[in-house]
Amino acid sequence: MRRHTLTICLVLLTTFTFAQDFNLSATAGYLNINSIFKVDSEKRDLDFKSNGFYFGAQSEINLADKIDLQPEIALALNAEGDAIYIGALGSYQATQEFSVLFGPTLNVILEDVANGYQTLGIFLGFGGSYDITEKIYAQAKYNVQLNDYYTGSADVSSKVNFLMIGIGYRFL
Repeated sequence: MRRHTLTICLVLLTTFTFAQDFNLSATAGYLNINSIFKVDSEKRDLDFKSNGFYFGAQSEINLADKIDLQPEIALALNAEGDAIYIGALGSYQATQEFSVLFGPTLNVILEDVANGYQTLGIFLGFGGSYDITEKIYAQAKYNVQLNDYYTGSADVSSKVNFLMIGIGYRFL
């Protein structure tokens, strides 16, 4: 699994490097994870919430006037287990400073998981980004899980949604 993660990271880095109109940023911030667990299609409140932090890299590749692609990769650390987040959000520049974000995100859990569970999560993310200065920006993104971590035969559903609030620094 770690070999696949390294391969994905190298492909993303190569894509960032060869894009014509792009920049590169370091990002870091707060992570909040909310678990949704259902048995027999009935939600069970396990009160599972986890806080942590993330850090990573993000790029902005200009696609058209006011539209960018923002590929990113982040390592998230929290008490329940670490994960790598890989996203490719579209960005629409609503004003000079504010952009709306929307698109897919994947996560790969780096810890061992129980039998009947998988380590890959597929999410739909949305949020906003605000340019504080030309180099510094703030972002908030909420991601809703589309697939299920549980792959067994029981009528069980195990998903998480997560919120990332952070800051980025454009250095390229």
